[in-house]
Amino acid sequence: MLQTGSSPPRLDGLIVLVVDATTGIGRELATRLSAAGAIVAVVGAGHPDRGDDAATNAAFLCKALNDAGLLALPYRIDIRDPAEAARLPGQIAADAAPVNAAVVVLPAPDAPGELLRAFRAVSAALAAALPPGARHIERTPAAAAGPDTTTAGDRGWLRSVVDGLAADAARATSR
Repeated sequence: MLQTGSSPPRLDGLIVLVVDATTGIGRELATRLSAAGAIVAVVGAGHPDRGDDAATNAAFLCKALNDAGLLALPYRIDIRDPAEAARLPGQIAADAAPVNAAVVVLPAPDAPGELLRAFRAVSAALAAALPPGARHIERTPAAAAGPDTTTAGDRGWLRSVVDGLAADAARATSR
């Protein structure tokens, strides 16, 4: 469902967890969700191949979103430890409220197989730990050349996630 009116979809009060939310399409998704009114759990995915600090990146993104009047909470997991991912929904529920949706941004197609397997294990552990009725979404970003690594397909997917969560929220409130 693509929004065609002048007002963007609203996600007020929804708790959305985004794994690997500090760079690329994960960062863009976290920003869009937050701008739509969701409380976003920004999860930095730490792993040995990462050239920066996932926890610091999550904190900086949350600070920027919070400074803009939006709500975001920073978290970090070691992608090699699925048990950390399984604990996230409970930790977020204790910090804010139960998670309504979790999005895991998988590594790009050219990432090492070991890294992809670790992300998939984390995604499966997270899916199993979500409260009943919460949505679980995965996305492998398209490979793009150049400085803008977000493709038209990725941008369409970003819109569809926000629109889909807004539709779910509207259905839930109309019951």
